[in-house]
Amino acid sequence: MGISNSLRAGVQASLFCLLGFALGAQGQTILIKDARILTLGDQGTLENGDLLVRDGKILQIAEELGDVAAELIIDGRGKVVTPGLIAPSSELGLTEIGAAASTNDGAVVEQSIGAAFDPVVAFNARSTLIPFNRAGGLTRAIVLPASEEKIFAGQGFAIKLTGEFDSVTDRQLVQKVYFGEYGAQLAGGSRAMAFTQLESALQQAKEYSDNRDQIRRGQWRELDFTLDDLEALQPVLRGEQRLLVSADRASDILQLLTLADTYQIRPIIIGAAEGWMVADQLAKARVPVVVDVLGNTPDAFEKLGARMDNAALLHKAGVTVAISGPGYAGSHNSYLSRQAAGNAVAYGLPFEEGVRSVTANVAEIFGIDGGVLAPGGAAELVVWSGDPLEVTSFAELVLIDGKPQSLVNRSTRLRDRYLHPKAGTGHGYKN
Repeated sequence: MGISNSLRAGVQASLFCLLGFALGAQGQTILIKDARILTLGDQGTLENGDLLVRDGKILQIAEELGDVAAELIIDGRGKVVTPGLIAPSSELGLTEIGAAASTNDGAVVEQSIGAAFDPVVAFNARSTLIPFNRAGGLTRAIVLPASEEKIFAGQGFAIKLTGEFDSVTDRQLVQKVYFGEYGAQLAGGSRAMAFTQLESALQQAKEYSDNRDQIRRGQWRELDFTLDDLEALQPVLRGEQRLLVSADRASDILQLLTLADTYQIRPIIIGAAEGWMVADQLAKARVPVVVDVLGNTPDAFEKLGARMDNAALLHKAGVTVAISGPGYAGSHNSYLSRQAAGNAVAYGLPFEEGVRSVTANVAEIFGIDGGVLAPGGAAELVVWSGDPLEVTSFAELVLIDGKPQSLVNRSTRLRDRYLHPKAGTGHGYKN
C-alpha cells in the first residue's frame, strides 16, 4: 500500500522541523519567501510577502526583501503564514488521561480552598499533550483549573508550548468561576445560590480589603470565605485580574453584566451559547466571550438557543470573540480551535476575524503576548500548507521565539512505527 501525499508531507514536515529544531538553539536567521502572510497587525495581509527572523525576533515583513543571507530559507509559495494559535481554555500540563485520577492535577476535591487554588506548581511541561497540540499549530495556551465542589475553581495561567520547564509565561492570570447549570449544581442546586455565593465573595473581599488588619486580628465578624480566598480576589476587585465566568443562558449573562457593573470588575464569559441574544449588551459593557462554536446542539436547557452563527452575530455587534476547541475534545485537542473557527467563518464570521479568534483576540482578551506578527515582535508563527482554517491543511513549520519546534509527538511516533509491514512488532498493515 502506497503512502498518501498528505502522509508523505507530514513525514517530510517532521524531518524538516527536527533539522530546524537542532539549528534553532543557535538563534539562526530564517527567511520565509513568497508566502501569504496574515500579520493581523498594522501591515494587514501580504498576498505574496517575505518575512525575516533573526535572534528570535521578526526583523522585517515586506512584499519583497530581495537577496538576504539566511541559514534557513523557506519557499512559501502556496503556503500561509499566521501567528501561532492560542488556546483560550485548556488543561494542558495539568491533565494527561481524563479517566486516570493520578494524571489529573487541575481540580481540588473536598478542600476549603477555592479562589486561592493555584495549580501552576503542578504544571508538567513534558506532558505528551503539549507536543501533540504544538504539531497542530498551537504555540500558547491559557491553562485553567476545574472544580468539583466550589463555584470558584482557582487561578489560571498562560504557557508557551515549548515543552521547556520555564514555559509558564503569566501566573495568576485569571480567576475562574462557574455559573449556569454547573455552577448551580456546585452551589447546592440553584442558580440563585451560585449568584449569591459569587456576590457574597466579592462583597466580603471588599470588606476584607477595607478592614484587613482587624479581620486578621480576629476583631471582626466571622466571614464565609477563607482569608486566603479573600486575598486571592483582591486583584479581581482592583481590575488587575479578569474573572472568567462560565455561562451559556442569556439571562445568566445579563446577571453577570449587572454584577460586573456593580463591583467594577472585568469579566470574560466562557460558553455564551446564547450570547447572540444579548450581543448588544455584551458589546456595550465591553465584555469579551470565549465560545465553542461547534456546540450548537441544545444538549442542555441553558443551550436551547445555541446556533452555528453565534460567533458571527457576536462579532457583528462589536463583541471581541475568542474560539476554543470543541468542548468534547477538551485539552487533548485544543488545536482544533482552528477547525471551529473555520466553521464560524462558514456561518458568517469574516475570514480574518476567524483567524483572529484563535490568535490575536485571545492575546487581547487575556492580556498576554503573541497573536500578531510585527517587526520587533517575537517570532511566534506557523507556516501552513494552505488555508489555516481548512481541516486538510497542516502546520509545516512552527516557530516559538524564532526557534523551529519539533512536530514529532506520540501520534507521529505510533504512525511511523506501524507505517511499514516490518516496522515495530511486525504486525503493521499489509497489502
